[in-house]
Amino acid sequence: MRGTEDTVRVGLLGFGTVGSAVYRLLQDHGDLILRRAGFRLAVTKVAVAHPDKTRSLAIPRHLLVPDVWTVIADETVDVVVEVMGGIEPARRCVLRALELGKAVVTANKQLLATHGSELFAQAAASGADLAFEAAVGGVIPLIKPLRESLAADRIEAIEGILNGTTNYILTRMSQEGWTFEEALADARRQGFAEPDATEDIDGHDAAAKLAILASLAFGSRVTASQVYREGISTITPRDIAYAKELGYTP
Repeated sequence: MRGTEDTVRVGLLGFGTVGSAVYRLLQDHGDLILRRAGFRLAVTKVAVAHPDKTRSLAIPRHLLVPDVWTVIADETVDVVVEVMGGIEPARRCVLRALELGKAVVTANKQLLATHGSELFAQAAASGADLAFEAAVGGVIPLIKPLRESLAADRIEAIEGILNGTTNYILTRMSQEGWTFEEALADARRQGFAEPDATEDIDGHDAAAKLAILASLAFGSRVTASQVYREGISTITPRDIAYAKELGYTP
């Protein structure tokens, strides 16, 4: 459903780091998207907590509204992009948008890994699209191949590195002999780890991604709480040394 023949109107729920990046990309690459897809993506409403706040990325004031429900209920908004993060109220927002038959795009892995069954069921009932490619391996698309290209194949296993932060930390510990604390500090300096890296180092991020992949690959509804999870914060250089002796490191 589109407002005009060559324009798809987008409503953003949130304008933080991810939301502002989405807005900037759609602005900068608008002509390229039009040439490749045959239509333009135009951001027409953005829900923010403080519309009058000064922002590092310039955005027309008339696009900003203080209420997510205003964006979702707007009949001119064709696609709702959830970039709020967290479980609630993101779940209720996505659910309501799907109920209204609007297409929804989200990269919220925790939301999908926890309430995916409810959201997918509503999307199917409404005939609405629920797109979430960026939730797992965004730079190496996995979701579309699993849902479409490999639909007729029997997948027996999924293997891969699901979290770049922990991969970087363990690599530095293995190659440089660093402690976990030293590797984490370096990961933060290099931009691989957030100031609060709990989601990564405790395994929550990887568990959520694995739950999504397992649900798609094996035709089952797996939640993050069903995935065995163990963090890396207690790993020591001695553990790395033992792992090397046993052939468990490159």
